[in-house]
Amino acid sequence: MTRPIYVIGHKHSDMDSIASAYAYSRLLQLQGEQHVIAARNGELKPEVSFVLERYQVTPPEAIDDVYLQVRDVMKRGVICAHITQPLLEAGQLLQEHNRRSMPVVDDENKVHGIISDEDFAKLFFNDLDPRAVNRIPLSRNNLVRVLKGRVLVEGRRPLGNRVLVGAMQADTMADYIEAGCLVVLGDREDAQLKAIERGAAALVITGDLLVSERTLSAARKQGVMVLSTAHHTFTAVRLINLSISTQDIMNRTFDFCHPEDQVSEIQAMLVRRRSLPVVDGENKLIGYISRTDLLNAQPKQVVLVDHNERSQAVDGIEEADLLGIIDHHRISDVHTNRPIMFRAEPVGCTGTIITGLYHEAGIDIPREAAGLMLAGLLYDTLILRSPTCTQRDERVAAELAAITGEDLERYGQEIFAAAAIDLAEKPTDALLTADFKEFVVRDARFAVGTVETASPSTIEKRSDELLATMRQMAQEHNYTSFLFMIVDIISMNCRLLVVGGEQAAAEALRSPLEADGHSINVEGLVSRKKQLVPLLPTIQAALPEKGSRG
Repeated sequence: MTRPIYVIGHKHSDMDSIASAYAYSRLLQLQGEQHVIAARNGELKPEVSFVLERYQVTPPEAIDDVYLQVRDVMKRGVICAHITQPLLEAGQLLQEHNRRSMPVVDDENKVHGIISDEDFAKLFFNDLDPRAVNRIPLSRNNLVRVLKGRVLVEGRRPLGNRVLVGAMQADTMADYIEAGCLVVLGDREDAQLKAIERGAAALVITGDLLVSERTLSAARKQGVMVLSTAHHTFTAVRLINLSISTQDIMNRTFDFCHPEDQVSEIQAMLVRRRSLPVVDGENKLIGYISRTDLLNAQPKQVVLVDHNERSQAVDGIEEADLLGIIDHHRISDVHTNRPIMFRAEPVGCTGTIITGLYHEAGIDIPREAAGLMLAGLLYDTLILRSPTCTQRDERVAAELAAITGEDLERYGQEIFAAAAIDLAEKPTDALLTADFKEFVVRDARFAVGTVETASPSTIEKRSDELLATMRQMAQEHNYTSFLFMIVDIISMNCRLLVVGGEQAAAEALRSPLEADGHSINVEGLVSRKKQLVPLLPTIQAALPEKGSRG
């Protein structure tokens, strides 16, 4: 089975992350990589939904992490036994497929237990117990199946749990017969009639021997089943013992796992159990995982776009097989065990780099990929007004606009209008973390969130509740300073909210603190990456004490 390759941006994926994941996935697919999956982390933002709907693109797959999950390594098309299936057939399945155990399911595929070769061994030794000998739960249908018998007379008497071999004189045998028992016989008519007379529920005639009309007539009259089998007595008795239903000896207490479980979480169970059934929320069987599957497991393959920081990467990146990185930010701290494809360029958005990769591959950019990348470019560069915007970004924007037929200014304004739809109602924690990154400078942890909008007053009127939530988050996550940028894309100015290191931030930005002591109006501050993040070391150095919030 070919392992998929996930192309994914940073946590809480934004427009550029999602556009880049989609566009690079399409490029790989057009180059013959059919198992590439565009992915995202977090809920779709309004502007992203707007663009996806505009170009009729299915949203990239939402994933919470890239840890290896049970679904990634389990076997499907599982060999299993039915709860009413004869033990003989269950044992044959184990032997045929070289399995030591398998799940037992009902008609709805729900797992009720596990049957293993150990259970068959216990069955053998239980037969030697004088208290249990010759007593097994009998099933009419299973008897016919395992004996490959011909039903000469259908019976009416209910089957009990006693099995008797009529190897003695008829009168002697009569003393051992009890109501509902099954009697295994040859062609001795007197013994057959005595068994019917004393209350037997079924006769098994071995060796394909003839049965007299007198016996058949008596059996019909008394409602006794008569079953003929080609097997001789010794084999017939062994098969009758294996006719009991699988549910009668299966282990009803068993370990199991779910497809979304992390492989690391079930390793301890696989030490105790050689294999585990994989069930869904309704306990229905969907797969099976064994120690061998665990040994052969390979990590998920991932390409990161629009970032190269561990703190920004989707959870589990340390366990993944990282194949490549495409980014337009500073080089950070993602480590690999081997060389990978790493493309980092000083441009306004990742889509600009990916556009170049299409050119290098000699592949035309699909219109929908161009539409998404153009949206990411316009959003990241504030419609080509941001200081991060380069001449190359402008050329790429014109190229993508030609492919899509979009007007740059109108398309950009529509994207930002879509982004502003839920600003008034959005919970403060969601607003603060919608476009959010963490940075570590020496021993100080910084959190920097940003929102770009043509309607900054909608957010600024919520400053008090935003600051309260920022204080709470700073305390919970031990941030030295939490900075939140409210960028006006029309005036190209920023109102910066600060919790922790307020005076140090004001000095670094050379702008005074407002009367509330937590906000700074900064003309021309529109880029987190190019303008604010480079000042974090200056802010850290100006703090009264290391790690304090002053």
